[in-house]
Amino acid sequence: MKIHLLFLGLLLMGFSTCKLVKTEQKAVQLIRKPYLQSAIADSITILWRTNIGTTCQVGFRVEGTAKWSFVKGTTRTTNTRVVENEVTLHELTAKAKYEYQIFTKNTRLLRDQALWFTAPIGKQDTAFTFYAVGDIGEPVEDGGTPDLLGEALRLHIDSFKFGLLLGDIIYPDGKSELYDSNLFQYFGQVFPYVPVFPVLGNHDWHEPDENYVKEWKLPGNEHYYSFDYGNAHFVGLDTKMGDTLYEEEAQLKWLKEDLSNVGDEKQWKIVFLHHNGKSCTYKKDYAATVSLYPIFEEYGVDLVLNGHAHTYERLHPMNGKGELARTNENGQDPTQYPAVGLTSITVGSGGKLRGIGSDPTPFKPNPDHCRYPGLVAAYAHNWAFLMLNIEGSTLTAKAIATEDGKVLDTFQIHQEQ
Repeated sequence: MKIHLLFLGLLLMGFSTCKLVKTEQKAVQLIRKPYLQSAIADSITILWRTNIGTTCQVGFRVEGTAKWSFVKGTTRTTNTRVVENEVTLHELTAKAKYEYQIFTKNTRLLRDQALWFTAPIGKQDTAFTFYAVGDIGEPVEDGGTPDLLGEALRLHIDSFKFGLLLGDIIYPDGKSELYDSNLFQYFGQVFPYVPVFPVLGNHDWHEPDENYVKEWKLPGNEHYYSFDYGNAHFVGLDTKMGDTLYEEEAQLKWLKEDLSNVGDEKQWKIVFLHHNGKSCTYKKDYAATVSLYPIFEEYGVDLVLNGHAHTYERLHPMNGKGELARTNENGQDPTQYPAVGLTSITVGSGGKLRGIGSDPTPFKPNPDHCRYPGLVAAYAHNWAFLMLNIEGSTLTAKAIATEDGKVLDTFQIHQEQ
């Protein structure tokens, strides 16, 4: 009798253990913290990833109010065999700060981290701050500094309305399975609060529709797109490997149509892409970008932001032929410009620096011996990001070192009133 009771007890314990393991396996676990996409007009998309889940929702409310609203979203199994949760919020109040919560299978995640975002500003608003940076996804073990960049950006999340990622987001080849280890783990105090708009770089251009496109939710076809923000119009382009544009004929046609339809109320036209055009860095001039100069001049593009060269360089304004649009004669201040010509800036040292790690070739900027005399306005060979502020007809920008916060360069562009 005692033997039978002992066997029954062990059997029940076995069932209990199996049931416990099965329950633990069903618990929702957060794989990737929330990140914000397509913050345009009165809407924003919130994405996060979990181990399981067939339902998801976001609770949100204006900061300081009591009532939570809830919006359901969709889930899908990703190419890395986890679950993507996606919720889009609409009819947001311009400039309002919202608190939010994320739920998968009715389980609230990240209970110990306060989550918030600021809704896009209104059409009539003319003041906002954003950042731009490229080449950020170099692994730390290979000499990359995405950890330093994440911390440097975190200090400014209350100021930034969004960020522009200028390509080469994931080294070495843009694969989806590297996004969490090379990128998202370092930006968990930035991406849940500040939306980002990325473009493809050459290192991302490896089956991008099966990798890059699966990681982001962007306007248009996600290779090239545009959006309005306040009094500015932004255009993201795909320069592929640098010699020709992705879908060149179609992209050029789209670009011209897009720029021609920008309303007069948009005082600023800003293009962001990966490859540099003319440059005095160690990189060559890339035809895909240089070929766009006449279009930029025709439609009045003010600023072109790129990555690719793992350094920082700002050029004097150029015309559609790539010639200097103005001179620095008579002691004119190279940090103050009228909005004549396009200003081109390389910000390709967000997480990778020439001469370090997997890019070991020594490099020291020497613009005095550049093949384009007088083209370079400023340079700094340091890990850096660019912080830009638009106040009506004035754009002010600062290049900031990620290691110590030192300002490496500053300039202003002034529109005619």
